[in-house]
Amino acid sequence: MISRAALPPPPPPEETCPWPDREARLADRAAAMVTLTGRGLGIGRLVLLWLVAAVAVVGWAAVGLAIESFEQGGLGQVTGLVALVLAAVFLVPAAVAVGFWLSRGRDIRQRLDAWAALGPDRATDVRLRAHWRSVVWLLPSVVLCLLGVWETVRAVRPTGAGTESVTVGETVYALGLGITVLVTGLLGVTQSLRHQSWSERLLTPGPVRGGGGAHR
Repeated sequence: MISRAALPPPPPPEETCPWPDREARLADRAAAMVTLTGRGLGIGRLVLLWLVAAVAVVGWAAVGLAIESFEQGGLGQVTGLVALVLAAVFLVPAAVAVGFWLSRGRDIRQRLDAWAALGPDRATDVRLRAHWRSVVWLLPSVVLCLLGVWETVRAVRPTGAGTESVTVGETVYALGLGITVLVTGLLGVTQSLRHQSWSERLLTPGPVRGGGGAHR
């Protein structure tokens, strides 16, 4: 599920003199940083995050079903056990996938910082702002945050007709759904804002600081 396409490697040590002149160094810098920015803010990476969230939502639905089945007793106990197994089948891989997703983003940020430390190149650095890509990440992520907050509050404090008939399983599912959607939105918002903050610092006169600050 997680794309592991090779990223541009970090720049070689300068003491090895890998470039014949400054133009060659900046050309390699531009190629690597444009590719890394495209990977970090790619639409595929955003859709992948949503797909992982969808898998987690299915897992929460299985948890809710398991709780309701256990409450019924009898043969419902067997159904509950099967539902718990299904919940683990969906939730565990989703959690692992999020870990890989975050690790990939950290690798991209570190390599961007390493290439940026070679020196400024304003023509390339302006392109790295990727303003529209950041907006594409930001707007739907904000919507997801709002939906997640609404669903979480509704799960914790249900209102309206039929509130008394809401089961524990339905409440757990609604709470899991709300938290999953909220976290997904927050990850997207954070990715967009980090990149914009990093690109603004990159375009600011002065030395570029290293240490994992890319996309922040």
